[in-house]
Amino acid sequence: MRQLRKAEISMRELLELEEELRSLKEKCHIKEEKKWWHKIGDCMVNRLEREPVAVSRKKYIKLAVTCGWLCGAHRFYTGQKGLGILYLLFCWTGIPFTMTLIDLMIALPKKVDKSGNIIL
Repeated sequence: MRQLRKAEISMRELLELEEELRSLKEKCHIKEEKKWWHKIGDCMVNRLEREPVAVSRKKYIKLAVTCGWLCGAHRFYTGQKGLGILYLLFCWTGIPFTMTLIDLMIALPKKVDKSGNIIL
């Protein structure tokens, strides 16, 4: 095993040590359960990598203008339940209003297809 010199260690050395630790755990058949914060991070990354959804542009804009700033109805409509719940949780602040304005700025210039849908 390597001897650590000082409290200082470079990133490359740290990555090498982590790789060595991982390989030793594999050799000894030690399985670690993911911590709760790793599970949350993985869930968030999976949500960001979701498939694009085609939704009616008119309905999306109507939902965003009428009640999107309050309860995130346009997010529920697109299937983004996690963001819709965040809109609900923060409805007493200005955060959902600001986010709805951003959502509208993204949705309004999008080109519609033959059936009036946009890809979000």
